[in-house]
Amino acid sequence: MSGRGEQVAISEFETAQWSTASLHGLIEHITSRHHAYLRRELPWMGRAIVRAAEIGGRTDASTSAPLARTFRFFKRELELHLRKEEEVLFPLIRQIETAVHSGAKPPRFSFGSIANPIGIMEEDHEGERRQIERMLDLTGNYSGPRPRTAQLYGPLFDRLQALDGDMRLHVHFEDEILFPRVRFLEGES
Repeated sequence: MSGRGEQVAISEFETAQWSTASLHGLIEHITSRHHAYLRRELPWMGRAIVRAAEIGGRTDASTSAPLARTFRFFKRELELHLRKEEEVLFPLIRQIETAVHSGAKPPRFSFGSIANPIGIMEEDHEGERRQIERMLDLTGNYSGPRPRTAQLYGPLFDRLQALDGDMRLHVHFEDEILFPRVRFLEGES
């Protein structure tokens, strides 16, 4: 999710820490920090975008209406994605880790390798990245095209920028650390 050439701000120490932590611990970190943040932030942003669109009206129609549509789609897709991870993928990963650490063979799944649902999550991440890129474009990189827009959208743009940063870090933890480790663990056993 590191679009526009930006790198995820994560230290080598933190990468090393999560590269050796238990998968259960990494999943707990992802859900308690990143998923919990999204569950708090997305409803607030949804309301703020609707309010901004109502206040901005026709004056800011080129920003407010497309931003509201894009954000609604992003929010709906992301909430579904979080549920799929928490209710399906993460419990499967825990099963694999538990089996391997107890010396048993990992469970066989009707869908085949754990790489299959992981691939779906990675595709979701790509779709989320595209929606964030769209919001970046619509908001002038979260700054807006003129002073009125900055006054109207300032706090919202700040929070969208924070959401963007959190999503980049969140996806980094999953795509670059968790998912490769799970694939390796499944393949090793």
